[in-house]
Amino acid sequence: MDQTSTTDTGVYSPEAKEQDRGQIQSDIEAFLKAGGAVAEVPKGERADPPRKPENNYGRGSI
Repeated sequence: MDQTSTTDTGVYSPEAKEQDRGQIQSDIEAFLKAGGAVAEVPKGERADPPRKPENNYGRGSI
């Protein structure tokens, strides 16, 4: 996707968006054809679970 598909105000035109969607679709098809896989991640699942907050107040040297 290049910046030449934007209007003077920097907003994508509907035609440019459709062109970008077509490019993304062809990239996805090529990825899948080359053996790539897409996994659906369940809503709310995180790769980095929340950690317990650390209390470091007053531990550093002056």
